[in-house]
Amino acid sequence: MARFTADTSTFTQSADPQLSSPFFTVLPAEIRNLIYGEFWKLCSTRQHIVLKQEGDPELGQSVRKWSHVPCITDPEAEDTRFTRFLACDAASPERTLWGIRLKSEWCLHWQCGEQMRQAPVIPDDVVDQDASSSQPSLETGHLNLLTVCKRMYLESLPTLYASTTFIFTDTREAGDFLSLYGNGGDDDESERYPIRSLELSIRVPNIITEIYYPPAAGSNGDEGPPAVFAGRARPTLSMQHNRWQALCDRLADLPGLQDLRIWFDSSDLRPWHKRVSETRFFGRLFDVRVPDRRRFVLGLPELPERRGPDAQVLQDHYLEGGKLDKAPFTLERGPRPNNWRVHLRSIVSAGATAQSVAVMNVNGP
Repeated sequence: MARFTADTSTFTQSADPQLSSPFFTVLPAEIRNLIYGEFWKLCSTRQHIVLKQEGDPELGQSVRKWSHVPCITDPEAEDTRFTRFLACDAASPERTLWGIRLKSEWCLHWQCGEQMRQAPVIPDDVVDQDASSSQPSLETGHLNLLTVCKRMYLESLPTLYASTTFIFTDTREAGDFLSLYGNGGDDDESERYPIRSLELSIRVPNIITEIYYPPAAGSNGDEGPPAVFAGRARPTLSMQHNRWQALCDRLADLPGLQDLRIWFDSSDLRPWHKRVSETRFFGRLFDVRVPDRRRFVLGLPELPERRGPDAQVLQDHYLEGGKLDKAPFTLERGPRPNNWRVHLRSIVSAGATAQSVAVMNVNGP
């Protein structure tokens, strides 16, 4: 979106004041800002930020560019994926489809992910072209306003950033984006156009949560992944050096954050309460500052009342009771898909489908 472009100082120096335009000379700034705000609402104030690969990698022409796609998911809607998965017949295409949606990296936003694959996302570097050049022929939402002229581009940016919720479903992309656009650089871009609202919907792989599992008694500390994951492929992976920790560091550095909502789940087949040390994994979030803790919501899986002897090692590692006294966030727990049941039923579905195909081949058309 706006700050994905070149330094806006170049626009400021070359922008025409548009003194012949009644929009700028007759309407006061307050009215113009209201108009900008209404336009952003029409374009959707909830936007997924994604990295899209363009070009042909085999020809050495592959480029990854930041893009955005409007969110179509109701943030208050119940997650019904697991229920629908269980309700489908074993050999049905619907069972396969819902199984894919349950494992989607887009999590609650699986509909947005499917929409993005069906329609082209909008490359944000389109606004790098001279504001006086011809307009894009496609309906490009925000760009319809941002490419009118340089003055409107610069004047509308504050309302765009003030009203947009940036949504991420990938920890690496979120961390990279905030590293580039969240904290500013040598200029004061982040102060003029601060990111105010963020939403993270994350389904983390178990290799990341395992890093935070409490070390065994007598071990040498927390450094490095558990032995089962240690290897040449990830020699530097540790609690201090991983993509989740990097994202948390970026969140803690955001200067103007007003709203933050994080929904979390794991792809681990084992139960959440048996493998995740919440106090260690989410410890850095205690350094994130949002003025009103009711507007910083951390959504985690439910914890069973009876946790069994195999969960005793994590007994003091759950975010509950006194552990939340100084938390800057509000904790909301809710049901999550049972990954183990999904895994087993997917195997059954694959077997049932194969058997159905075999019977059809034997009997003929």
